Formats: sequence, C-alpha cells, structure tokens
Amino acid sequence: MKKVFPSKVDKFIPILYWATSIPAIIIGVREKDWVIFAIIIAVFILIMYLLYDTNYTITKGNLKVHSGFVVNKNISISTIKSIKKTDSILSAPAASLTDRIEVFYEKSKSIVISPKDIQGFVDELLKLNPEIIVEN
Repeated sequence: MKKVFPSKVDKFIPILYWATSIPAIIIGVREKDWVIFAIIIAVFILIMYLLYDTNYTITKGNLKVHSGFVVNKNISISTIKSIKKTDSILSAPAASLTDRIEVFYEKSKSIVISPKDIQGFVDELLKLNPEIIVEN
C-alpha cells in the first residue's frame, strides 16, 4: 500500500512573488540588464518546482516527506506520537501558509506539513498507528 498526498499550495504565493518581483523586472528590462531578468525567472521556476513537488507518501510503515531536492525525510509511522493543527509560518516542507499540521514523532522531533486532504492523511496514519493522538 502506497498513498501519496500532495501539499496544499496557497494560490497567493506565486502572485506574491510576481508582485514583489515586478519592480526588479521593470528595472532589468529598462536598463537592458538581462541578468536580473534571468535571475528572477530562474528563482520563480525554482519556487514553483518546490511548491508543486512537495508531497507526503504513506507506505506500510513509513511517512516520506518530500519537497523537491531540499527535503527527503523518512519517518517511521510507529514513532509518531501526535498530530495537531498549527499556525506556524516557520520554514517547512509545506506549500500552504494557512492549513498546516505539526507531526510529533520520536521523543522530541516534529515536522510541519500541509497535505491538501488533511483528514484523509490523518485517517491513513491512524490506520497504521491507532495510538496517534490527534489534537484540534
């Protein structure tokens, strides 16, 4: 059994990036500085890649958290202690800033993620480890 849960992607993230990049793009084009233009486009492609290549895979005994080439973490589902909703905006393999959960595992480790289908994700984990405490 393998179930993949894509990360929820907030629609305003690409819009925010473009809105903040427009002044640099205008300056780059006006000054014919194609390096600035190329850098902005490259950064945009990188951000989109990381946003849309973020997912969480549940296999028989593991939760794999994947975000592009930056994060590739395997967590044994048997070590997951609890899951709770969080408003943390700290950097995390989560493409949403609004719908995030924090997964606590082992003795004192945690990871913030944002599956598109939070309830389905939690239900799948509970099937494999019914001792997980789910906090609201």
